[in-house]
Amino acid sequence: MRTGALDVVRRPGLVLALVVLVVVISWAFVPGLFAHQDPITGVPADRLQGPSAAHLFGTDHLGRDTFSRVVHGASLTLRATLLAVLVGLAAGGLLGLVAGFVGGRLDAVVMRVVDVMLAIPGLLLSLAVVTALGFGTLQVAIAVGVSSVAAFARVMRAETLRVRAQTFVEAAHSVGSRRFYVLAAHVLPNASGPVLALSALEFGSAILSISSLSFLGFGAQPPAPEWGALVSDGRDYLGTAWWLTTFPGLTVALVVLAANRLARHLEGTRE
Repeated sequence: MRTGALDVVRRPGLVLALVVLVVVISWAFVPGLFAHQDPITGVPADRLQGPSAAHLFGTDHLGRDTFSRVVHGASLTLRATLLAVLVGLAAGGLLGLVAGFVGGRLDAVVMRVVDVMLAIPGLLLSLAVVTALGFGTLQVAIAVGVSSVAAFARVMRAETLRVRAQTFVEAAHSVGSRRFYVLAAHVLPNASGPVLALSALEFGSAILSISSLSFLGFGAQPPAPEWGALVSDGRDYLGTAWWLTTFPGLTVALVVLAANRLARHLEGTRE
């Protein structure tokens, strides 16, 4: 533990990434601890005020505190991101695990479907799914999760094929263990490491995708303070109120970069 702690301290980029993630997660759970102003109801007399001690991120065209809206929007965005990653992990991991373990025609069929999904740009696939499901944060999360299924399936299949060829798996088969037991007790635990590391990487990508769909108007409807919607709300005031898009956009960028940095560290630790 001491060696691991020293290793983290020697990497200031990793420490900064962890700090960013901890702060944003704290926003999601206890937003009132960081922002004390109402994120929904504004004060018309305070409309379009620049960043100041009273309003760290300025105010919007309705006099609402932008910092409060960013803080309270963390809950919506992170919940949608977590759901999207879980959908991709569960569906893609199951497909890759079964395809790699069973093999044969099932493997060929699943992989051809995965190839087709990979051939479609992720944002385009998400747009198609969310158009079919309807607008809203839940629908956007499911759509983003569906677009990540193929990536999880390919990684899980590759790891399953690697583990399936190991001596301890062959030994388990030779002593008469049931296939389901071998799959659950030996293959899955030893094949899940890279998939979990991919989850951290997909977390950052999912935030970006969900924010993009919210920017286009497919996410939570006004006045919900979702991060992508906040950037969209400020695009009509770029010339007079730059802070309306800059601070929510920087928040999204920092969280994505922090999640990707953590994912790289997890991948390096696994290797």
